[in-house]
Amino acid sequence: MSVIKSAMGKSIASAPVQPVNATWLGFPDAAASFVQNAGWFASRKPGSPLRVLSLMAISAALRSRGITMDDNRKRAVIETMELGAHLNDRLDGDPHQPADLRKCISTFSRTFQRDCICNYIKRLRFLERSRPGPDADIHSVKTYRENVNLVSLATLWAIASHRPLDMAEKEIRQETDLFILFRIVMITQIIDDLLDITKDRNRGLPSFATAVGTNSSALRSILHSYRHPAPMARDQHFCHHLLLHLAAKTASALITCRRATGWIG
Repeated sequence: MSVIKSAMGKSIASAPVQPVNATWLGFPDAAASFVQNAGWFASRKPGSPLRVLSLMAISAALRSRGITMDDNRKRAVIETMELGAHLNDRLDGDPHQPADLRKCISTFSRTFQRDCICNYIKRLRFLERSRPGPDADIHSVKTYRENVNLVSLATLWAIASHRPLDMAEKEIRQETDLFILFRIVMITQIIDDLLDITKDRNRGLPSFATAVGTNSSALRSILHSYRHPAPMARDQHFCHHLLLHLAAKTASALITCRRATGWIG
């Protein structure tokens, strides 16, 4: 059983082979979620296709649990994505509008989700302030990236499912569909790091791509660990395995491309 470190440094056992009180995202849920949320592609918010796909994935995961997201839940999830983007810009030192960040936070100030958002901001600030330096090894970067993405995904799941943040994290670790969704997020992070390697190197930011140095095999090994979770019934879990496979293929192609052009060793 693999281990992921929590934001406060404790070890968290990874998800068990069998889901805990959860069902898998299958074709009916995926199709219904796509149809119901496709209109968001044309909206000003969420603002990017990746965010719309994230909304669809969360919506489908809820549908598999017998819960249909209403517009209020969807808007809350979208605002949480927007908040995450503003926080990321601020903590990375990127140009950002403080007024927009305050507006995002104020959206939740008088809602029952306020405590969840406050905990998310505190956890994210802690992780970013203690993140590895520019010369960190790839395993330190892996732990850092996993911690940030775990709390970020857990916050989206908490807002969507009306759960406390700690309970949402527990479900991601224990329920098979959510845990594989986390693995897809991590592979997407590898892709993003490979695309942003120039910016991250110039600014001294830790990433999978900047930490790999001349050892691209270490990055491929990490990718392999995300791509191949514990054995499960693929017929029952086809949709997420397909997404996992496509994301991993994209990341693998980018590693090959970056190595061929000399960006990584």
